[in-house]
Amino acid sequence: MARFGPTGPMEVQGLEHSVANLSWGVLRGALGPSDGTAGAASNVPSALGVLRHAEIYRGVPQEIDEAFAVLQQHVMRDGRLYPVAVAALPFLFDVIRRGSPIATRVADLIALYASAASTVEAPVRDRMFTIISDHAGEIVRWFGQHDRAFAALAIHVRQLREIYSAAVEGAECVPPEALLAYVELDDPPAETQWLALAMLDAEDPMSRMCAAAFLARHGERSPQLATRIDAELPPSAATTLRNFVNRLWTPTVVRPAVAPKLLDAEVTFTGKKLVIVKAGPHNVTLPWEGATLERGDRLQVGLTAHGQPKLAVLTDRRGNVRVIDFSAHA
Repeated sequence: MARFGPTGPMEVQGLEHSVANLSWGVLRGALGPSDGTAGAASNVPSALGVLRHAEIYRGVPQEIDEAFAVLQQHVMRDGRLYPVAVAALPFLFDVIRRGSPIATRVADLIALYASAASTVEAPVRDRMFTIISDHAGEIVRWFGQHDRAFAALAIHVRQLREIYSAAVEGAECVPPEALLAYVELDDPPAETQWLALAMLDAEDPMSRMCAAAFLARHGERSPQLATRIDAELPPSAATTLRNFVNRLWTPTVVRPAVAPKLLDAEVTFTGKKLVIVKAGPHNVTLPWEGATLERGDRLQVGLTAHGQPKLAVLTDRRGNVRVIDFSAHA
């Protein structure tokens, strides 16, 4: 990155804050000054220069990765954003405006800054949101190209929600990221429910998972649909969806209440804190502390669509029925 000096002034008509002549040494990041005096890992202008000339660096992708590392680990550190982010934003938008081959990574970086805006002081946060919202005319064109970043910005920057809804409402095809964003947002366009129902039959499992998360929040559910939704939201859904959106937000996953499937089972092992049973072709571990059961005892177990134990039903010789609920251990 040392080949490039400080990024020069940039003028964009109508965006007065994009005219930048800044002393990077006074702009603080995680490592201190942002002009490289604290080491190469703090050289923000050099990193921005590499991103601006990404086409030149196609053959040396490690240079681009190092530039992103500066902008992720000096401008941010451990989830905390630093004031230098405000100065970097106009340059990042300029990289996208140029049709850069790394535009999607840069858009994600902008959204990452927005996701951590609550960690800076209010004046810095307000200035940051003003810069982002003043680029709304450019951001709306991200729809269909940088869907993950656009969705994240709509969640984190309230001023962008109206144009996001307009983009979704006017689209013939809605990306799964949009459905996932509306899990966090209110009042999705009316057509999105029908689009989500159609996506629930998609070949791509990630698209089905996003559709299920959306319908769990906004859908008009029948018992049959609730069963479909539950089947598409495995226990790992929250983590999987967070990775899908590159951790730009944490999607909310709320599973519908669905009756478990009851299976006859036989105890094969008992321990102090668990019981293992044979239920059909499955060996199921029950988180059952202090169970008064022995090997060979018969019972029924209720399993979710993903094979997770939800309850056990015991019937004694007198016909008395006892239900053990494992929901708290899910």
